[in-house]
Amino acid sequence: MPLLTTSPQPLRRKERFTYPNRLPPAFWDKLSEVPLTKNAIRELERRNTEESLHTQFLGTPPPRRPIMQRSVTQYLNRIRRFARRGGPNLSGLRGYRCRPSIASRAAMNNNLQSHLGRRKRGSADALESAPTPPRASTKKTSPYDRAFQQILIDYGIYPNKYRYPNEQTPPPPENLEEIIQVMAQPRLSLSPLFLTQRDFEDFTQKDADAYNEAQVMTSILPIIEGDVRNGRSVAGQILLTNLEDPTVDLLIPGNPDRYYGARPEQLDRRVRIQLGKHIMPSTQHDLPIVPNFFLNVKGPKGSPEVAENQACYDGVLGARGLNSLQAYSDSDLDSSSKAYTLTSTYQKGLLKIYASYPLPRADPGMRREYAMMQVNAYALTGNIDNFRIGVSAYRNARDWAKQKRDEAIQRANETVVRDERDILSSSSHYNLHNTTVKSTDCGIYMLGFVREFLQTPRKFAEAIENGQRLDWDINESVLRKDIRANLAAACEAAVTRVSSGLPK
Repeated sequence: MPLLTTSPQPLRRKERFTYPNRLPPAFWDKLSEVPLTKNAIRELERRNTEESLHTQFLGTPPPRRPIMQRSVTQYLNRIRRFARRGGPNLSGLRGYRCRPSIASRAAMNNNLQSHLGRRKRGSADALESAPTPPRASTKKTSPYDRAFQQILIDYGIYPNKYRYPNEQTPPPPENLEEIIQVMAQPRLSLSPLFLTQRDFEDFTQKDADAYNEAQVMTSILPIIEGDVRNGRSVAGQILLTNLEDPTVDLLIPGNPDRYYGARPEQLDRRVRIQLGKHIMPSTQHDLPIVPNFFLNVKGPKGSPEVAENQACYDGVLGARGLNSLQAYSDSDLDSSSKAYTLTSTYQKGLLKIYASYPLPRADPGMRREYAMMQVNAYALTGNIDNFRIGVSAYRNARDWAKQKRDEAIQRANETVVRDERDILSSSSHYNLHNTTVKSTDCGIYMLGFVREFLQTPRKFAEAIENGQRLDWDINESVLRKDIRANLAAACEAAVTRVSSGLPK
């Protein structure tokens, strides 16, 4: 596989946790169907306002095509004349605070002083201390709504329980039974010897007292996760800005509350550079890479739909990255439909675990599609047995994801070492024979390459496409003898034809 020519981006001091104010206009233009959501209404209001301002100040409605395709040359003279007159009047815009002129401020002060001069000092103090009416606020909306889910579906990323138009469902991952068996294994740390009824009641009380997402993260999550041995393999609330968006930059970056990956130094730097847009979540290069286990937490008033949409999007980012890493060492694994990425959601005592996996392709040239499937759900606050089973499943799933991640990294590193060894071996072979190689040997090798290509053209094309090494063994001495013998035979046949009077 060819290496990228670009070097890693510089480190950022800190990546702030922020949502965008709104989804880009192209997001809504690409939707096959626009659902009625708060974000859709906000976008409609924005477009209506833009159209109204355009008509008011330029005299014509805006053309119904993308902004980048609009020709502004026809409006240039109008814009210049409009700017010379002082620009637009912004007093009608919501949230704009009009600055009064100096003259108007002086008049207002004089009127106020004359008005207060006729009142008692206590009345003036009461006027100054009167409470101001509260400002109108707009409730914050999450971008992970039905429109977000629809754009995922349009780009072949299917949520849990999705049905195709023909009522069929995506096939489950090939290794689903393996995942179920791994998650069902008991853990000694959660046995009655270490986990008592009092510990369980303490957990349920903390869960009841957690009234927002932050409290769930600080009081509940440490109990579920247990002892995390390697703190550098876990991160959270980091925008995954470095990962390539599977919807062509129509969505916001992934933002899991917790994700597990590998330490950067575990993977060869050349592989990190080549697959960076699929396996390195952040430009902060000391954060975990190749994430394939995610967790999204919601408070009691949070939306389960939002949590599931987040899990679906985070899961496909992880599944695509691990699939790319596996295909780096073995191109046959690119067609695998096994799940190696797991995502979880937790809200009000309910823990859900999903598997994210690539779907089989009917044609290798088709775009790769992904699906998410719920493996199991656990009511942790139901009773102590449910708690043991659910938390064991979570920790087992996390450990299993780490095992699969480490195996993929090890194979990729071995591939790099093997490729280097082959290159050095070829170079040593050339240096060993370079004293006997003549300047005409380049022609001999060219003829040898042509002969090998004509014998197996399909093998040559597949090797070039998949970045594999051609195992052609061309012996220049033997090939030279064969060519000499063929030329001698052709010359002898030509002499025979001339002697017998046959046409040449």
